[in-house]
Amino acid sequence: MEHPEPADKWPITRKYPRFQIDLRLAVKAATVLHGRTRNINEGGMGATVAGDINLGEIVQLQFQLPETHRPMTIHAEVRYHQGFQYGFKFINITDQQAEAIRRAVRKLPVDNTVVG
Repeated sequence: MEHPEPADKWPITRKYPRFQIDLRLAVKAATVLHGRTRNINEGGMGATVAGDINLGEIVQLQFQLPETHRPMTIHAEVRYHQGFQYGFKFINITDQQAEAIRRAVRKLPVDNTVVG
């Protein structure tokens, strides 16, 4: 099966810096896969996921930010995939979700990796 080409060639310049964060992650694609986040910003996240998800696929991500009471659920597009490393671009993130992410990353270190 052929994979669609990602919209952007890597490496890309990010609109927002990504911040290192290690959280449990559930990815609902054709099945529910589990993994760990590597980094996050209000535009997307990088994660390690045990499973195969196609580039361009729209998935549902669920994770719980520090100091929050409920898991956050966001739809995202798979924009990067190499091995078990994935890059997700959030789709239709709400203002409340973006603000919760901004609050959560204020004291986290910036992740300067170019992929994921």
